[in-house]
Order: sequence, then structure tokens, then C-alpha cells
Amino acid sequence: MINTRKTVIATLLILLLATAGLFASGAVENADGEVKVVKASDVPADFSSLDMETASFAEIMDSYQAAVENYNTKAEAIMDKMVRSYNEGNVDDYFDAKGMLRNLAVPMITLEQTEVLAQRLSAAQGDEAAGFAAWLYENSLFYSPQITLTKDYPEDMGIAAMFGYKYVICTEPGSTVTLPSLDIGFTSEGVFAGWGVTEDEVTYEAGAEITMPYSDLTLYAIFKSGVLFSDSVTGTEVFEEDNEINAPDLEAPDDTYVFMGWYDQNGKKADGSAVLEEGESAAYYAGWKSVLVSVLKVTQGRRNSEVSFSIMNQGNMNTGSLSIELVPEDSSAMTVTSGALRTNGIRVMQSKSGSFDVKLSGNSGDVVKATIVVTDSDGNSWKTPVEITLK
Repeated sequence: MINTRKTVIATLLILLLATAGLFASGAVENADGEVKVVKASDVPADFSSLDMETASFAEIMDSYQAAVENYNTKAEAIMDKMVRSYNEGNVDDYFDAKGMLRNLAVPMITLEQTEVLAQRLSAAQGDEAAGFAAWLYENSLFYSPQITLTKDYPEDMGIAAMFGYKYVICTEPGSTVTLPSLDIGFTSEGVFAGWGVTEDEVTYEAGAEITMPYSDLTLYAIFKSGVLFSDSVTGTEVFEEDNEINAPDLEAPDDTYVFMGWYDQNGKKADGSAVLEEGESAAYYAGWKSVLVSVLKVTQGRRNSEVSFSIMNQGNMNTGSLSIELVPEDSSAMTVTSGALRTNGIRVMQSKSGSFDVKLSGNSGDVVKATIVVTDSDGNSWKTPVEITLK
């Protein structure tokens, strides 16, 4: 009798231990009715209970994703119940389900959690940190690192205080950011030399490309005595503290651009090298002329035809007066009856349109060729080919 009781007790203990192990690990039944034991280490921890200061980045992402999936599963089940209740005309069940959906907590990364994670990222490096920063930027409403570009002047500086500057760049961490220039020429402090992490030393020149940081960054506009050469077309920014320097060489973006020289803030062209007294400053800006000619339409008539075109100023200075001609390759196949056209000038990023009246000769299918030639008062010219297939 005693041996039988011991056997029963031992059997119960084995069952209890097995059950305890099952509860500790968890059991999942698949579509075939088979039970699969899942280890506790494979189940993501509850996101709301995670310690954001010690949990790994991978653990945080997995846990949050599990919370989102759990929410979606519950929300889908409740919405299915609402649809069934609506179709069955069960008002009570419908509004009960609606209330459950309203009270279902949406997974959210809080402000406090975000601040802790952002602080951790500020000291982190490598691919894992970059991936987590991108993930946090997408999933937290409170994670939005900023680069603040600023220049403050004391109010007692009078009119100089009007040049106070503040600009904020906000984009995905890890992406490339191009630092702008300050187009305010120079002040009593000198010319704009670049951006610094402190207010007394240049860290980045204007136009420099930097990686968007994981945490907020403030850069200060720094002015120094010297000469600034700035080009909006090629992005060239050169600052020299020497008193006598030569202007930098520039390479045109394409063959439609013509470099016209360096100009000061008053539009006066600089001649040769810039020579300054000690402590003086100057800023020069590159002038480019660039004309883009486009053929808009060719209208063929029985007696007279028309070639319509547009001219766009894609440079950074006024084109000045322009002469526009349509020059046939074969004068026997095309005669321009309207003659040359003129315009007083086209402003930056503006365009003008016009047309030539022509007479075409030849057989159907023949290709008549010509060239639109635009010439400015400095002798620069731009050419665009025209081809017309006769009807």
C-alpha cells in the first residue's frame, strides 16, 4: 500500500513538472492540430515593460513589432465581430464591440522612452545604430533630430541685429544633408566663412555634405575678415583670410553655360585678384549666362509654315539683349520670311517664346534642317537644331 502511494505521488510530481514546463515555454497548435512547444526566450518581451536603457536595439524592435501585431490581431477580431453583429442586426453586440475597439490601446513609443533611446543613439555608432535610428524615426512621433543653423546678434547692435539667422533642417538620421550658404554678403564682422559646432571656429564650409546625426545639432554661422568667392551654379564656396588671393577656377556644368566673371554685391565685375587692406572683407559671386532653346511646335501650311520656340534663362544673371535667328541648312528647301527676332533680355529662370514664319519646299517625306541661333550682346551664342519632315 505504501509503495502504491509513492508511485502515485511520483506520477503527479512528473505531471506537475511537465505542466510547469509547458506553461513556462508555451504551446502553439498549428493548422494540422500538432502542438509545438515555444521557448520563453523566443517570445518577445512585453514592450511596455522593457527597460529602454538596457534592452538591446534588436530586442526593442522585436518587442514593439510584436505589440503592433498583437494589436492588429485584436482589432481585426473586434471589427469582424462588429460586421457580424451589424449583419445579424444585433445592436447590443455591435456597440459592445465598438466600445472594445475604442478602448483598445494602440502601441506607442512614448516621449520618455524616445528621449532615453535618443540619448543612447547619440553615443552609438555602426550599422546597428544606423538601422535602429531609421526605425525609431519611422515609429516614434517624438524622434525628429534637427540641425539648427543659427547666427544671433545682440539687440544693441542696431541694424546688424536684423541679420539674425535661424534655419532648421529636419530629415531622416543617416541621410545626407548639404549645408547652405548665407547670402547676406558681409557685415562688420567680415564675410561668411562657414559653419561651426562652436561660435569661434569653422567646422564645415558652405556646400559641405554631412550625415544627418542621431541627435540634435546646432551649427553657428561664422564671419571672418577675408574674401569669399561664392557660386550658386557649381556650388563652389571658397573663403580665404589672406589679403591677396586669386579667384578659384570654375568648371561649367555643360556647354550651355558661359562664365562671365566674378561680381561684388553691387554688380561690379572684379578685375584680376582681390587685394584688400588688413582687416577688410569682400564677397564675390560668380556670374553665369546660360540659354536653353526649345522647339515647341512646327505648323505646316500649304503656303506658309511656322516654327515656334521658347528661350529660357537658366543662368544666374540677366541675359541682356538677345538676337534670335533661324538659319536654314538649304535655302532652297526653307525660306525664313519673318527675319531675325530680338528681345531686350530674359530674367533668371524666366522664359520667352516666339515663332518664325517660313516657306518650305520639297517632296512629302523630305527632311528640312535648320538651326536656331541665339546671340547676346557679348558675342556668346547658343544653337539648337531644327528638323522638319515635310507632309
